[in-house]
Amino acid sequence: MVAQIAGLKFMQGLWQRFVSSLTPGVRCALAIWTLFYLTDGALGFFHIASLSDWVGMTGPAVRHGQIWRLVTYGLLPANIMDLLANGISVVVFGSMLERLWRPRDFLLYCAIATVGAGLAKLALQPSSLIPLLGPSPVAFALMAATGRLLAHETILVPPSLQLTMRQAVILLAALSFILIASMAGWVNAIIRVSGGGFGLLYLWLRSAIGQPRSARPIASQRINRLEL
Repeated sequence: MVAQIAGLKFMQGLWQRFVSSLTPGVRCALAIWTLFYLTDGALGFFHIASLSDWVGMTGPAVRHGQIWRLVTYGLLPANIMDLLANGISVVVFGSMLERLWRPRDFLLYCAIATVGAGLAKLALQPSSLIPLLGPSPVAFALMAATGRLLAHETILVPPSLQLTMRQAVILLAALSFILIASMAGWVNAIIRVSGGGFGLLYLWLRSAIGQPRSARPIASQRINRLEL
């Protein structure tokens, strides 16, 4: 009994340290995805409804005036693996980006990536009734922003491979794209990766019209090397 209590306190302390180490925007994104996922699970368990019917994005629904679905689909992970994989991505890449951005800049960027992928869904699958769900467009957008703003920082990949951030992001994005394409098809993979494309377009536009200091790439002295 004593050992169980000690173990519980240890896990509680570990969890508290993890949560406190998260940046505000990352913490907000994780909380929203987890809340929506658990709510959907609870509604399904009691056979009340499916949250995806209300927030999932399809072309016909948007054309009938349900514009909110361009954003809300990204709030509900499609499954537990979707939550975990994209949760890890937002922790890793989002934490790096919030060294450069304010929380509201971070969340705005996530929203733009989500809407962008929703528009790609509308263009490529205008009549499909299979809903788009999950924050994977945000994960691709965060990878894209990290590759652009921290392009020349280096990371050490075990056991001894050293890559620039741009190289690491391209490799990870390519692997993720292939994995999604193998499971959901090439069109669905393109829709999700388009979140990264819209994110890069937004960053380019900000740079072109004069971006705030908080969105400028940081000097290499601030992050000499990142280790994964």
